[in-house]
Amino acid sequence: MAIAMTTGYSAQTEGALLCIEAASDWALTCVDQLAVSDSHVLIDYGAADGGTAVGLWNQVLDHLHGNQPEAHLTLIGNDLPSNDNVALAENLALQLPRPPKPTVLVSARSFYEPSVGPNTVSFGFSATAMHWLSASPGQLETHTHVLASGDAEALERFTTQAMKDWTFILELRSRELKVGGRLLTVNLSRDEEGRYLGHNGGETRNVHDQLHQIWRGLADAGVISEEQYRSGTVLNFYKSPEEFMAPLKDTTSAPYRNGLRLVNERTVYVKCPYRRRWNENGDTAAFAAGLMATIRSWSRHSFASVAGDSIADQVYKQLEQRIAEAPSEWSLDYVEHHQIMEKVA
Repeated sequence: MAIAMTTGYSAQTEGALLCIEAASDWALTCVDQLAVSDSHVLIDYGAADGGTAVGLWNQVLDHLHGNQPEAHLTLIGNDLPSNDNVALAENLALQLPRPPKPTVLVSARSFYEPSVGPNTVSFGFSATAMHWLSASPGQLETHTHVLASGDAEALERFTTQAMKDWTFILELRSRELKVGGRLLTVNLSRDEEGRYLGHNGGETRNVHDQLHQIWRGLADAGVISEEQYRSGTVLNFYKSPEEFMAPLKDTTSAPYRNGLRLVNERTVYVKCPYRRRWNENGDTAAFAAGLMATIRSWSRHSFASVAGDSIADQVYKQLEQRIAEAPSEWSLDYVEHHQIMEKVA
């Protein structure tokens, strides 16, 4: 199954940048706790085009160099084979002119595969990437996103796939970390009140319901077939904190047996930056265009892959119109789960 972000992802995802900035304190905590070594490998799993994390890696590299000035640092950016890896390489290369003049590399394989050799990584980081599923758990019959569907049977299928994927991702990372290495994940999550990206508990419209209404409308108008309608599923899943921690509490899981342990966790909320600006300046056209673009950046592939580019463009034209017609009813607020892990043996 192919997953793809839109070209120019970083320019369209200011919220993702803010989520990374909210995790910078824990990133620095992780590198503070690394044992002294003559070299360290740092890796960004699911980096997309790398633009949203440039500032974070500036801080991490500076901080680690200050702590261990003799250590050689290597920074690796990783995403999927479908990623814009040329842009990723360019953003990683922004670190080259600055002390400590690290080596920068691109790992052009999926984060559902091994990325580097065993016992290699001192610090691994991942932000807003590990909610994508590696395989389809099956179609949804009445919605485009499982968490908004109200379909208990589908929710069970998607939960099973999501937990299988997450456990396997942690197994891979637990092999790659060296003993004493740290892994920090910053994942889109679902809180105890059921809020998640696109659903803020009713303060504003559920973004996933709005996308579904547009998609259903295209089917009702005969623009797409019923089969295309059912295939237009956003194949991601926002796990709860307990689901994120589960493989690290299960002593029989592969990552636990490999020595991966939970160090700390927290839930963090990031309010929509596009809505904040609209509250300040009232520029509805800019708000509608910006919010539409950030939603399109992660959801477009779900529709374009089954119905083509021109029909996907219709989805986002209608979405922008809906936002412009009722701007006070729109916001894309983030629910994030931060988790620090360490390999102990």
